[in-house]
Amino acid sequence: MKIRFKNKDYILDTNRSIDISIPVNFNTSNNPKFYDTSLPEVSYYHFNNVEYSLNEKGSCNVPIVKLNIHCSATHTESANHINNNAPLINELEISDFIYSKLISVNPVNNLKGENYHFDLNDNDTFITKKELHSLLNNNISSDIKALIIRTLPNDVIKMNRNYNLDYHPFFTNDAILYLKDIGIEHIIVDIPSIDRYNDGGKLGNHHLFFKNNEAISTITELVYISDDCIDGDYFINLGIINFGLDAAPSRPKLFPIL
Repeated sequence: MKIRFKNKDYILDTNRSIDISIPVNFNTSNNPKFYDTSLPEVSYYHFNNVEYSLNEKGSCNVPIVKLNIHCSATHTESANHINNNAPLINELEISDFIYSKLISVNPVNNLKGENYHFDLNDNDTFITKKELHSLLNNNISSDIKALIIRTLPNDVIKMNRNYNLDYHPFFTNDAILYLKDIGIEHIIVDIPSIDRYNDGGKLGNHHLFFKNNEAISTITELVYISDDCIDGDYFINLGIINFGLDAAPSRPKLFPIL
């Protein structure tokens, strides 16, 4: 498929799109957990003593879903996650195809002179400005507006990890400010939050990233990027469900550029 972006023509291989969302499995523990340990649940609509489930001999399936969007599944959030005056996720005007770059990052156990807004401990690991700069400096087009970050090591257990027991790496404040400085408007990560598991409820990195970008920026969390997907430039479709909330389940797909 040919698309035109910033006065340039690109050919995308739509037959080889790469789905980086994590499937939602209902009534099973086979999902990631972050704070909320309850399971995504599905029940079926009842009417006139009939359960609308084919397994219960109903005429069709009419499922009713209970899901913690932020804590159990791949999702995309707007600034309304932290600011009631910001647009809802379905009010943002987001391109169907966003020019993006995928990088693989080694989180480190040392701040290396960078900052975070909350007290830390010896077990914390960080995605630093220094690491991002080493990967992106002189290797990123100003046209790129979405950054997809795969953390290493990249094991498939990310698809059902309990992050309450196995804490995730998170960004330094300097790293978030650096991404804003180079024009990144959409962050896509394979961790449950760009902030520390517990930062005293401040969500400091969220506030830094969304500040002055409330009408355009998004954060997509809890993706899984297979090792088969190589680092480099792609177009991404975030696949956001049309929910009038601060966030919605999403199915981001990467499209290789031919």
